[in-house]
Amino acid sequence: MTIKVKVMETDSVTGALNRTGFFHKVREILESEPEQDFAIAYFNIQRFKTVNDLFGYESGDELLKRVAEILAGCFLNPLAVGRMEADRFVALTKKEDMDLERLPELLHRTYTKGELNLDLYGKCGVYFIPRHTRLSVTEMCDRAKIAKSNISNQFVQPYAVFNEQMRVDYEQRSIALFHLDDGIKNGEIQVYYQPIYDAWTGEIALAEALARWFSGEFGSISPAKFIPTLEESGYITKLDYHVYQTVYNLIEKRRKEGKRVVDIGVNLSRMDLMDKHIMDTILEDVKNSDLPSGSISYELTESAYAGVSEDGNSFLTKMHEEGTKLLVDDFGSGVSSFSTIRDFDFDILKLDMGFVQKIGLNRKNNNIIISLIELAHRLDLKVIAEGVETKEQADFLRNYGCDYFQGYYFAKPMSQEEFEALLDKQS
Repeated sequence: MTIKVKVMETDSVTGALNRTGFFHKVREILESEPEQDFAIAYFNIQRFKTVNDLFGYESGDELLKRVAEILAGCFLNPLAVGRMEADRFVALTKKEDMDLERLPELLHRTYTKGELNLDLYGKCGVYFIPRHTRLSVTEMCDRAKIAKSNISNQFVQPYAVFNEQMRVDYEQRSIALFHLDDGIKNGEIQVYYQPIYDAWTGEIALAEALARWFSGEFGSISPAKFIPTLEESGYITKLDYHVYQTVYNLIEKRRKEGKRVVDIGVNLSRMDLMDKHIMDTILEDVKNSDLPSGSISYELTESAYAGVSEDGNSFLTKMHEEGTKLLVDDFGSGVSSFSTIRDFDFDILKLDMGFVQKIGLNRKNNNIIISLIELAHRLDLKVIAEGVETKEQADFLRNYGCDYFQGYYFAKPMSQEEFEALLDKQS
């Protein structure tokens, strides 16, 4: 019977503990030493699939076995080592043995097979276990895993230590995937509008539509959390179309009421330009729209346009032929800025705020801005400066011919009610 349990708790490939065995072992250790400080480290091997592809699955299994052996005998002095799944390992160690400064040396190895050498890198998330915690071992491992997912550059620092903000951020990213439909249906996802001002008249000339999420259950969810998650998953198309419909309804309503309207820009993501269904739907909507041509413009970042497909390019061309204005956003932030405006007939260039915020701080930066504005005008493009936050920035940009200003110095993104009131005030 004892032998059977041992087999059931051991990973057949590496000889380390499997998930069940690791959880069981950790519980035993924590219960037997309640006053000891412990830490859990969650590892995974980057480019492991390459080993299987280049050398075969037997070599891949050999590598996994070797990783388990390295972890068991390393400076962490682990009390338990387990293989969670695939190329993911976990270790329990005493807090005093968790030498973070030495982790990079553990996480870079060269795999050799015959005459071939392959550099392999690992990532590691660390969770320091509080004494007398009520968390399950699963929850502890999840926190170490969340820390690992927060590693932005494994070559700079291949490890991360869990903190509560990481958990909050992770939950917000998860919410985006599982609650998007409910968020739209329940009116939690609202469209905010940031006015864009004419540099010479000081009046609102345009606006940008932005999504904001106010969850009844989870509170305010930052766009920096849910937008990238939706883009990665492909669900961003649902959000973008919701924003488009909301903007359409607003413009239509104000026109029927005889009130002032301005063109409003809606963002197009990279995923929108890969989804034929959403492109066909938007194009059909534009063709059948009762709104004046150009009432709704579309913004896309230069990075989104850089990877545009043939279908995506055809879609943008047809939209342009229908009178829709197209804006290239964050211009100057990528590596393909000039090819972007060379290869497509955009109407407006939005100067990346990174340039704007350095006005007056760097002579080279100032000259780049001046040159970009001049170049845009030579190409019959209007220029919007993003992120204008001071009078000095606005004066500099105006002196060199910038057409429009967008930024907190003039107005923050605001609710539909606030935006309409502002439009009415300027009427």
